[in-house]
Amino acid sequence: MLNIFKKRFKDRVVVITGAGSGIGRATVQAFAKQGAVIHLVDIHRGRVEEAAAEARLLCPQAHAHVADVRDAEAMEALAERIYGRHSRVDVLVNNAGVAHGGLVHETTLDDWRWVLDVNLWGVIHGIHAFVPRLIDQGGDAHIVNTASIAGLAGVPSMVPYSTSKFAVVGLSEALGAELLPHGIRVTAICPGVISTDIVRAGRLEGAVGERKRQVMDFYEKLGIPPERVARDIVRAVRHGTPLATTLGASYPVLMLKRLSPRLYRSTARFALGRILGADRS
Repeated sequence: MLNIFKKRFKDRVVVITGAGSGIGRATVQAFAKQGAVIHLVDIHRGRVEEAAAEARLLCPQAHAHVADVRDAEAMEALAERIYGRHSRVDVLVNNAGVAHGGLVHETTLDDWRWVLDVNLWGVIHGIHAFVPRLIDQGGDAHIVNTASIAGLAGVPSMVPYSTSKFAVVGLSEALGAELLPHGIRVTAICPGVISTDIVRAGRLEGAVGERKRQVMDFYEKLGIPPERVARDIVRAVRHGTPLATTLGASYPVLMLKRLSPRLYRSTARFALGRILGADRS
């Protein structure tokens, strides 16, 4: 059996959700530079078609699909369409995600469902649609699930988001062990603060006007470019890495939690939660 992560990506079939912006769009570019055959998936038609057009400047085979990862039937139809064309997928990147910030007692059930439907169920739907086909093709494939540092260290004022990302990390670990005999590797990629539009497009309870502007400024000033995360995704697939991080300014947060969970808990509300409004009484 071939090991995809020891090979070049030229002509390999790569599927990326949330491909219209941020980390997804940067990952499209990274694989396009390697000559892959890319299927871009996003809920926003304009964004995904624009991203596909950019990718075609680097490789001729970049195909745009409009699909909502929250819709299991849509993801099943997507998998059927791609397999009908290529009969295999080499890399699946379950990347689509949304952001939410706010005190938990101010968070509605609708917000909880929205975050979990996209960040967790979106990954589950991708797995459910593609994994049986990956096994049937004989393995030799890789799945990347986008998690977050918030899936390694609980972040105050981001309880639904952290919940979804912790779940993705655990899902990826368990899935990786289960699929290893089939020759399918699984990576959870855990970026830190990334400079993308996820905050601008996200829901920040009680954060309007100046407060929301402060949150966006924080991400813009300290955020890592999404291209660095995309580079780490390609590297993780190449080497079969189970857990990959791109932490940047978030590194001290993770180290503090590992060294002293009690100290992390006592300081996180001030050091992190204040950014998103946890200092409000």
